[in-house]
This record gives sequence, C-alpha cells and structure tokens, in this order.
Amino acid sequence: MKIAVYTICKNESAFVDRWVDSMSEADGIYVLDTGSEDDTVEKLKNRGVVVDTAKIVPWRFDTARNMSLELVPEDVDVCVSMVVGSRSASPLS
Repeated sequence: MKIAVYTICKNESAFVDRWVDSMSEADGIYVLDTGSEDDTVEKLKNRGVVVDTAKIVPWRFDTARNMSLELVPEDVDVCVSMVVGSRSASPLS
C-alpha cells in the first residue's frame, strides 16, 4: 500500500525539518507552495519533497488544497492532508 501526504504552505521555513521528519513513514510527500518569500521551497526540495508553486488570486483555500491534491500520483492508495507549522493562528495562507 502506498501512502502520500499532501499540503499547502507559505513561508514555513522554520517548520520544514520537523514537519518532514514527522512524515517519514509516508511513501511520498507533496506540497504546493502558495508564494513563500523565504527558503521554504528550497528546504522542502532538499529534503526530497515534491514541490510545486502557485499564486492563487483571489485567495481560495479550497482551490489551493485541491491543487495540492493534484500533485499526488494516481497509484497512491491513501492520501493524508497535513498542516505544515504549528502556529496557533492559521499556519497556511
């Protein structure tokens, strides 16, 4: 069985290593970055995460989440959406 984790993120560089480490049992990690201005994308790619970028205007969470799901290959059996970061306010934008 193949398990994939997917999510969206923006400016989450401080949380990348801890987050990727916590997803270590997944067969694949897929992230849509929605406009980071820090080194989030570079850090994710260096950790082996499949990353795509998109600017979504006007902002729609559902559009971003659906676009991130499209990154997951069709042969995956289980998809799990996980949040990057741990801020008490919405960590994603």
